[in-house]
Amino acid sequence: MGKKLPKYLKEDEVRKLLNAPERQKTRDRLILRILYRCGLRVSELTSLRIEDIDVEEGMITVRGGKGDKDRVVPIDDDTLDLIQLYKDDAEEGVLILSQRNEPLSTRQVERIVKKYADKTDIKKNVYPHMLRHSFAVHCLKSGMNLRSVQKMLGHSSLTTTQIYLDLTGEDVKKDYENHPLPA
Repeated sequence: MGKKLPKYLKEDEVRKLLNAPERQKTRDRLILRILYRCGLRVSELTSLRIEDIDVEEGMITVRGGKGDKDRVVPIDDDTLDLIQLYKDDAEEGVLILSQRNEPLSTRQVERIVKKYADKTDIKKNVYPHMLRHSFAVHCLKSGMNLRSVQKMLGHSSLTTTQIYLDLTGEDVKKDYENHPLPA
């Protein structure tokens, strides 16, 4: 029996989700962006510390990922700007906090993602790990090297990352239909 393929959002659905929080909801915008743009697991997001973000290099050190392995993940300038906006004066500690200045639980992050997914017209049951799956699929669809995606996701086995190649089948079909095969 084959493994069930992960569910993911299409690019336009991700755009809608990332744009769902109001401008002043910086923390919520940051949660969605980091989950998607960096491919982090919820537990990695909730334990992400300010000192793990290298603004100069545009990299995040993800500490104690699955299998208790550390890895380094690139982060885009827009997300870095959002981090700066959110944590202007903070020097150290957990990046994303609740309104009571405590680290968020994974359940709180799930509720935040669901809340904004419900604000859009996305007809899927959206959950945080779906953003990680979407990150992987979109990276591969854009032509990123499978090994690079593996490293960013923190997979120990390339086989684990290869499952995302099966999700790019719709593009293969489209390419096939547009390819000028001789009759």
